[in-house]
Amino acid sequence: MRKFIYLLALISAGAFAQEKQKDVVTISANYTFSEPSQYGLSVEFNKGMKPDTHMASWILNVGYGQLELDRAHLKTTGDGFVVELGTRNYFKKGVREGFYAENFITHGQIKFDDVVNGENFKGKYSYWSIFNPNVGYKIQLTKNLSIDPSVGFNWKWEVKGQDDIDNTYFDNFVFKAGVKLGYTF
Repeated sequence: MRKFIYLLALISAGAFAQEKQKDVVTISANYTFSEPSQYGLSVEFNKGMKPDTHMASWILNVGYGQLELDRAHLKTTGDGFVVELGTRNYFKKGVREGFYAENFITHGQIKFDDVVNGENFKGKYSYWSIFNPNVGYKIQLTKNLSIDPSVGFNWKWEVKGQDDIDNTYFDNFVFKAGVKLGYTF
């Protein structure tokens, strides 16, 4: 029992003896052009790490999603929500800026409710994605203000469309480009 207590004390002392950067939170307004396009808020939670390691963080994006349906006989726009949870890894050691790679688990749900060619058009388009990578470059404009452009793609697993929505109307593999304007606390 005494050895266990010594081992626990040694591990605890080692954890506190390491130099770590403080935890940081960045809140951003974001816009992503894709299918669906989205704009909303992003929160990046940076966990304190040693300065000589690659910085990593958790990101939560919550946004308003908008999707255009433009077929020969149909032209309408649906709206709904998109939620993304993922991780970001910065390439340069010891800093939370510069080039990074990130991936998200995503869920989106877009509802359509419009009159098209004199008839009611109603339905819901939903999807999930576990392969949703981006690369980007975070630029610190001031100590607290940053801009964060990125590009990537999304491979969507579609849930069966409801009512008048057919999943064949939309692509499963889509390009995306976005930008975030953030403030770090």
